Amino acid sequence: MAVHEFHRESLAARTARRFTAGVLQTWSMDDVADDAALAVCELVTNALRHGLRHQAIHPLPVRLLMFRSARALLCMVTDPSNDAPVLREPDYVAETGRGLQVVAGVSRMWGWARLRPVGKAVWAGFTAEAAGYR
Repeated sequence: MAVHEFHRESLAARTARRFTAGVLQTWSMDDVADDAALAVCELVTNALRHGLRHQAIHPLPVRLLMFRSARALLCMVTDPSNDAPVLREPDYVAETGRGLQVVAGVSRMWGWARLRPVGKAVWAGFTAEAAGYR
């Protein structure tokens, strides 16, 4: 398992990509690294943009958690908001709003769950091609 915490940082997306790439290189999961890094970048960006809106009420950080098994990877981002993530229809002229479309496109599956007492977890799952992970 690997964990990283984010607060309101201007370079959080880049930090999330680099952290994910580094962990997956250590875990010898290079075949899912690009897709996972892209999904994590979108999930962290969404969590910081939408999940910290009411931070004064619930001063919790955004957390990235990564879990692996022999052939699978689960990337989960938690935030203090109870608001459900919204998978929007793509608007090809808008500059934002495609994050979950990207996550759905690069991951094997994705979803979310409410956390108790407050917050939610949004996750993306990946299946590795090779079976020889350490």
